[in-house]
Amino acid sequence: MDGVRIAVVVVLLQFAEGSLIEIGLVSGNDDAIQVITNNVTGHVGRVHWFGERRGSIFYKAAQISSMQNYNLDLIIAPHPLRGKLVEVISPGLVHEESWLDFYRNHPSSSTAYLSVPHLADHLHHANNVISRLLWKSTRIFSDRENRFDSHRLASELSRLGVKSKLVFVKTDGSNFKFLKHFMDTIGMDKIKHRLRFVLMCSLPLVKQILREAEDWDKYFGKGSLFRHFSQWLLLLPRSSLGVIEGMDLKLDHVAVISRSDRDFAVGQLSQWVVNTMVEVLSRNHTYNRSDATDTFVQIVRKEHDARTMNTMLHTLLWKPHCRKLSQVQRSRYDTSLNDVFPNLKLGLNQRELRTGALEGIPFVKRHERNGKLTFTHASIDLLDHLKSVLNFTYSFTEPADGEWGLPVSGDLNNYTGLLGMLQKEEIDLIANPMGYSGERDYVADFLPFVHESYNGMILRDTQGSSKLSSALTDPFRWQVYAVGGGTLLGVLLLYLAIEWSNPFYQDTTSVAKRLKPAGALDTAAYLFGSALHQGGVHLPVSSSGRILVSFWWLFIIVMTSAYSGNLIASLTVTRKTPPFSSLEDVITDANLKIGLLGGVILHRTIETSNDSKLIGLWEKIVASKEVDNDIFNHNISVHMKKVMTENYAFLNDVSELEVYVKTLCDVYILKEQFLPQQYSLLLQQDSPLTDMFSKEIITVREIGLMEYWLRKWNPKLNDSACPSTEKGAKPIGLEKLAAALLALLVGVLFSGMCLLIELVVKAST
Repeated sequence: MDGVRIAVVVVLLQFAEGSLIEIGLVSGNDDAIQVITNNVTGHVGRVHWFGERRGSIFYKAAQISSMQNYNLDLIIAPHPLRGKLVEVISPGLVHEESWLDFYRNHPSSSTAYLSVPHLADHLHHANNVISRLLWKSTRIFSDRENRFDSHRLASELSRLGVKSKLVFVKTDGSNFKFLKHFMDTIGMDKIKHRLRFVLMCSLPLVKQILREAEDWDKYFGKGSLFRHFSQWLLLLPRSSLGVIEGMDLKLDHVAVISRSDRDFAVGQLSQWVVNTMVEVLSRNHTYNRSDATDTFVQIVRKEHDARTMNTMLHTLLWKPHCRKLSQVQRSRYDTSLNDVFPNLKLGLNQRELRTGALEGIPFVKRHERNGKLTFTHASIDLLDHLKSVLNFTYSFTEPADGEWGLPVSGDLNNYTGLLGMLQKEEIDLIANPMGYSGERDYVADFLPFVHESYNGMILRDTQGSSKLSSALTDPFRWQVYAVGGGTLLGVLLLYLAIEWSNPFYQDTTSVAKRLKPAGALDTAAYLFGSALHQGGVHLPVSSSGRILVSFWWLFIIVMTSAYSGNLIASLTVTRKTPPFSSLEDVITDANLKIGLLGGVILHRTIETSNDSKLIGLWEKIVASKEVDNDIFNHNISVHMKKVMTENYAFLNDVSELEVYVKTLCDVYILKEQFLPQQYSLLLQQDSPLTDMFSKEIITVREIGLMEYWLRKWNPKLNDSACPSTEKGAKPIGLEKLAAALLALLVGVLFSGMCLLIELVVKAST
């Protein structure tokens, strides 16, 4: 049937002013050759068939030349790269070499062909999409067959200001690492903004490159570099879409530019040729040989464009249980980043981050229920906030050694605890805020700090509450009593000097009335009695003496009022008297042991410090280690138990120690604090997640969310267990009045002694 149709074409062409277009057809259909040979029209010789099975005509210059010997106007044959897809070639362009080699060696002449290799239809669309995505640079992976199309794309992108680098990959199926050289030449801290790739190669190579990206991401890219930050644009035929979906890729941002393979198959060639020539002859125009050829070529071009411009853009989306390609519905001339890569709006796309944690109140509290490990408190609230904003999940794990992280035997490249797990990439994130140090910064990425604090020391008040004998002296400090005694003595001397030298008492009237100044003993008794709100009979008569006594009373009224108020307060509120107030006091106490958590930054800082005070503190800690093996225990509960039961001081962050002050009785924090510290969450070194986490943590810090979470989990005072912290009025016990009773007893004894002396004196006189 095909041969009959070709014969009809030949007959129709004879009406074009007696001229005939010579057409060469490449086909393996022997039946068609037989039919056209036996045709009765007599014009069979003008249509020339070349069978593919006779030796790959496009790869041998001799056969190409033999086709030229037929004086053909057109050669219609399968494209050498696309199997049965048809190319229309002008024989005048064929030289003494194969057509394929000619095309490879003369890319500038490719426009002379009526059809270009199959990826050419993608180039304009790819160029438009890349410009809309605002890429600054890209790497184009191409195989040998598509190298000229990739050159064209790179040239077009360069004119748009997009820096492109061509990478030609092998097609022999070898296990070649395409991305390794690229990753080795650029640092991880700079590369994440340059992961823009265009793949213009065969489907097996596309699959191999994508798999390599996922493997690299798994073993070298912190599990997230390629997955979340790379953007891939694939140029493929429509038939390959199902293969891309079936790969179950973990890469978030993959888009495919494709088109249907609707080019002409050799089996359909004859029908199309008949239809084309009928269209030529139906225009009621006579053609000479050249015009007929030109018209035929124009129709070929028009038909080719109409059948191959159906270029589509698909993006790979996350669907339940699989990945699916979804067509981008917007116009290709109005494509935005979120259209091509909508997963950019979804953060980390529910990726599970492996999170390390240790109990450290008030930031992290450990819970284990039914064999399941969970954590709560302020740092977990922060993690939940990041989870909701950045769209990820997390799972917890604890270090086997229970440490936070110290160098092993001084090796800064090998850490213990949480920091060691992060360094070995066993976890992605440390949930506990950890103190910054230059050594740690070499093995991890510190996020912006979430908390600032000082380090301090918690001790038990071994002296208990105020002494029984000090109830009457507690209202004032000893300095007040010293100044008060000095004032009393000064006023006494001043009073005696004024009174005894006062001319008032030497006046005739005063002498007649027998007025005279009081003696020293009477004056002292009066002034001291006024301090106890007791009057006296020995009031001065002179004006100067009365003025002095008046201001003395003003002084006494103020002082006694203050004393009375403080006395009431001291009787109703228990007052602690810490045995230590400075580091020197602690260091010089020979019986006191000092400990701290093993594996924390405080341990390393004190050990390596050059400060004389901290050097003395470290020597005290080392001396304590010789008599107590739990000095560097990793469990904070062990240290607090020792504080409550032994003569022991525990070093830690003040914000954590304040929790125990509120929940335990008879403990206090040393007034002197030292070593200010900033605390941050940690990611793996050069983690691609650092930027996105840092931006959100800065926002959290600026709006005060971290302080809110800390207040939320800050424990309340343990009023029921610690009477000293009870609110409101409390009954006064006998121990509070012991000092007053003792003073009364002293007064009774003293008065009795005076009475005895008076009786003795009277009896003797």
